[in-house]
Amino acid sequence: MSAKSRSVAVSILIISSAALGDPNDWINVGYIKRNADPSDVRSTTSDAEQAIVHSADTYAQKGPWSVTNVKGVLPPSGDIHDYLSWAPYHWPNCNWCTSGRNHLAHTGGSSNDANSDGEGGTSDTFSSPSTSGADSGSGPSLQARHRRMNRVRLNGLAHVSQRSIPLAPQHLPDSSPGDQSPIQLPVSIPALTQTGAESERTYAPSAGSPTPAQAAAKKANKSACTPSPTKSLPPSATWTTCPYVVRDGQVNPDVRTLNGVGAIGEASQATLYNAIAYALEGSPEHSRNAAAFVEWFFLNAPTRMNPNMNFGQIVRGPGPKGRQGTFTGVLDLRGIVKVVNAVQILRTSGSPEWTDNKHQGMVEWSTEYVNWLDTSDIGKSTATRPNNHGTFYVSQVTALSLLSGNNQRARQFLQEFFSKQFMDQIAASGEQPFEAARTRPFHYRCFNLEALITNAKLGDQLGLNLWSAKSKYGGTIQTAVDYTMRVGTKTEDITELAPHVAAVAAAYGDPSGKYSAYLRRILPNYQSKPFWYYDQTAAISNSPAAKKRPIAQRREEPEVETSDFGVFGFECPEVFKWADEVELEDDLFVTCEMLRPFYEIPQLSE
Repeated sequence: MSAKSRSVAVSILIISSAALGDPNDWINVGYIKRNADPSDVRSTTSDAEQAIVHSADTYAQKGPWSVTNVKGVLPPSGDIHDYLSWAPYHWPNCNWCTSGRNHLAHTGGSSNDANSDGEGGTSDTFSSPSTSGADSGSGPSLQARHRRMNRVRLNGLAHVSQRSIPLAPQHLPDSSPGDQSPIQLPVSIPALTQTGAESERTYAPSAGSPTPAQAAAKKANKSACTPSPTKSLPPSATWTTCPYVVRDGQVNPDVRTLNGVGAIGEASQATLYNAIAYALEGSPEHSRNAAAFVEWFFLNAPTRMNPNMNFGQIVRGPGPKGRQGTFTGVLDLRGIVKVVNAVQILRTSGSPEWTDNKHQGMVEWSTEYVNWLDTSDIGKSTATRPNNHGTFYVSQVTALSLLSGNNQRARQFLQEFFSKQFMDQIAASGEQPFEAARTRPFHYRCFNLEALITNAKLGDQLGLNLWSAKSKYGGTIQTAVDYTMRVGTKTEDITELAPHVAAVAAAYGDPSGKYSAYLRRILPNYQSKPFWYYDQTAAISNSPAAKKRPIAQRREEPEVETSDFGVFGFECPEVFKWADEVELEDDLFVTCEMLRPFYEIPQLSE
């Protein structure tokens, strides 16, 4: 391809990829090193490679990033180095004790508007599982229920007497808040258990309920109200004055005013792209970029992030809960997997900018963060989640263990996950009940698949074949992707599934061509997307498809046997042995009976 043609093609690729960001993933470091050979003509992935290089350059103009750019709001600790984010699906419920007066100055409208959906203005509802496998919307709606109960959180899978388990381009940022006077949330040590506290609870699906899931969430409790202030309040006063209620799937747009989520998302993607670009082209600029982004976010004293998520996804409101993070906040740092991947690529590629001192500094940061995950109430609670939160947790701990050279611990985390939580995650049909119970089921199926595929790829790097792991119903990652390909998306973005279809085609093979046909239909230019570069069988050497290739074309890795569990009749997921209900998101609960219909969906024929 000529330089002019390549430039035009890349421009088209970048414009068309603006709506599709890369999911979390892991790229085999050896694959990138092997593919960096300039004599190797890779016609099938050349467009994807160029898209990565161009994206690396584009991201480099935006960075670096840091959590210290607080945008006027300090975390409860008052330390600008502490990560801060707000729970995205929680909305203020300002039920003032007096009527006829708006106590909030310059609000611009009611925050309790039924259509205040930050992702498009449509109120989502729960749907019952369809036996045809399609989310057609024709089934009965499932109503969310509220009641007041004591909060109990799970810190480990041990017996508990309670029956509840709440389970834009910018220059270098200043190293301090400068002349701004940021708002500081009240200080509180993030302890999770509230003795004797009562909280309003939202339930996910209950089969056959006739009204929309969020209807109950929009009704104020008439027996309680928020004491009326004597004077007008700034909008920020709602953070500590008004109780917040969950509206699953509806993003409160003001959460985007904080810096944390966007900073780690862009920093991790920029670092990975620049590391790959350096490995492919040997460009010193890409090497400098990748190293600088990691140093600025994690290592540089004025701009580094503290290795904890004490204030991740705070649910605002009065009382201690409004000043502490939740187990859902750990999810915000899932991009650390990409950062570790980038560091490994830089090291393998011999980057002169990624020095031993920087590497040791990153190992030390990672060790502190893993220790926080192991010992904090928030980390312990996240580790036990049966849904995507638990799956992404394993991705983080595994990648960080790899970085520190503790491969044994990395394997242990993966094998434990695939023998525990994973066993209940995929039904015989391929449905993912813990994700299907949400108001945006297609998105959450894809989201958990994102983490499952990342974990399988991390295992592949360690010599494990986790692609063949089966749930107790006989489901595999491939089964789950096949099912998700067939269900309806309603108004959700079908292209979110594209990278996972490409990964499954690479891992299991595509002899009938169904995966390539699906990709052509939903994303005609999929071969120009960055994921196409690394979703290749050659990058997944322990996968079933790789084992079918001629021996001369394989990289031999140590064999690890996986258990072939038989197919079970329905039984409540393991987590319900310790509780009658489980918390999927903060204040969003499910029971075994709510999930049962999703497990009993018949298997679909080809």
